[in-house]
Amino acid sequence: MPIEGFTYRLNARGRPAGRLILRTGERGRVALVEARLQLQGGLGQATWTQTSRCHPQRHHSLRWHEESEGQGDARSFEVRFDADAGLVTATRGRQDTASVPYLLPYRDPLSLLRELRAAAASEAAGRPGRPLPWRIPLLGKDVVVVRAQDVELDVQGGRRRGRAFTLYPGGSVVVVDLQPPHAILRMTQRLPDAVLEATLVDVSEEPTMSGWDEPTEPSTKRGGGRRRGRRRRRGRGRG
Repeated sequence: MPIEGFTYRLNARGRPAGRLILRTGERGRVALVEARLQLQGGLGQATWTQTSRCHPQRHHSLRWHEESEGQGDARSFEVRFDADAGLVTATRGRQDTASVPYLLPYRDPLSLLRELRAAAASEAAGRPGRPLPWRIPLLGKDVVVVRAQDVELDVQGGRRRGRAFTLYPGGSVVVVDLQPPHAILRMTQRLPDAVLEATLVDVSEEPTMSGWDEPTEPSTKRGGGRRRGRRRRRGRGRG
């Protein structure tokens, strides 16, 4: 399966705020999603790199990794979801580690986006969608997904019709193109003093992702049931 690449322009308070690059692909029983967020302008100067390894059909997370750097401060955070061992293990830095029981098929923020794309694709193809609102378990909280009205957006390359989902708590909105490959056209997130908006500006195919160089995760057979204890362009603005 080719690796999809999506580039987004960030805006906050009506001004440019940086860019976001998403990449996603599948290898065997594992899906990988990478995100690189570069903030600039009024929201400060910072970079976040996030990686999700998740189940390609059920979307539960196998591993979540985040690195951030800005204003001389670098941080690293990783969570491993091991359904076989019944543990979720979080590591901050090199030595700060803690574990809790694996109780639910947890998603992470990027596997959640992948699940929303899959839901929109299913509905666009005329297949029954998820009963809405539906509750998605993230570690530490649940996210409730509510379908909003479909919208038409002007993105680079033309006008696109998208399915809008609102996420609670927080009120973030994710708009997914109703046409294949069902790219996310726009995302909005409420920050303490602004609304950050990401709008699609480019779609491409990627030769590789850095996460493929890492070992494949175990525990991909289970559905996450309850347990204890040269870049090639594919088109511009077409989703």
